[in-house]
Amino acid sequence: MRRAVRSSLGTLCLASALMLSGPAVGSATEDQLTLVRAGLPHDALFDAQFQNGRGLAVGAHGSILESLDDGRNWTALDSLGDLSLLAIAMSPERSIIVGQQGAIFVATGTEPYRRVDSGSTERLLSVALDEASGRAVVVGGFGTVLISNDAGETWNARLLDWESLNEEGLEAHLYDVEITPRGEIFIIGEFGLILSSMDGGSTWQTRAQGDESLFALHLGAHGIGYAVGQDGAVLRSQDSGQSWLRLDSGSRGNMLDVWASPEEEVVVVGIRTLLRSSDGGDSWTAASDRSVERGWYQALAPGIVSQQGDEVTLHEQRVYAVGQMGKIVTINF
Repeated sequence: MRRAVRSSLGTLCLASALMLSGPAVGSATEDQLTLVRAGLPHDALFDAQFQNGRGLAVGAHGSILESLDDGRNWTALDSLGDLSLLAIAMSPERSIIVGQQGAIFVATGTEPYRRVDSGSTERLLSVALDEASGRAVVVGGFGTVLISNDAGETWNARLLDWESLNEEGLEAHLYDVEITPRGEIFIIGEFGLILSSMDGGSTWQTRAQGDESLFALHLGAHGIGYAVGQDGAVLRSQDSGQSWLRLDSGSRGNMLDVWASPEEEVVVVGIRTLLRSSDGGDSWTAASDRSVERGWYQALAPGIVSQQGDEVTLHEQRVYAVGQMGKIVTINF
């Protein structure tokens, strides 16, 4: 196997995007985005997750933000050091954060985070946690795949057969991972790779290959899934990730994350790009506000906001995006 030095359009090359000043907190930009929180010019947030009304967002210089009110307000927790934190996975009782130089931090409930030994020094770009089985999977630079069967306490590397996956035998950067309810692991990355494993990462099946890198994956209910990446790439699966078809996004942007609702609402964010679809990706509308056209958003996080009315509690689906300047916004459909 060979390693190549390649430029990557993923998480850590986003500093090259243009910096800008956003609108005041709480204001709307053409009713497409509402700014919830803004940081300083050199801040950056790379991922966010919600569980039972609690939200966590992670970013540059070990920063962690927490919301205890469904994402309305955010406060900074103690930094985990100077390394960038690149991804987070949460269950009701557990959270795992990964980042640069093989860093993995775990916490139970609201206890302080503690670093565990990952056995890796690579850039770790995504993490998934299956609460029922306790299995966690991390992926990252140069083909890194780490598996835990004890909710992140201990980790073991899985080596893929790269000679069979590309002609040069290059170890591809792997950008995202998900674990399905039936325990199937999906990972995506360079060379348009979508791989899956049903045996805990011992063997892998190739589900897709291509030219553009794929940066983000969403596997939803009813077997519908989406993958997005470089040069406007948007793929859809209608059979639980077993096969994939490229869609016409109408964009040449670099897509960094995707989320979809059971009602076929789809949101894609990236570098100077925000796309929305109301028909499962058959047609797309591009946002045109200044915040999108001159900046970037790295990750999407769905949350449920509850509001108490007269003898009734209303529950509203909201989709948050995080990114440049430590901004957190809501996407308005």
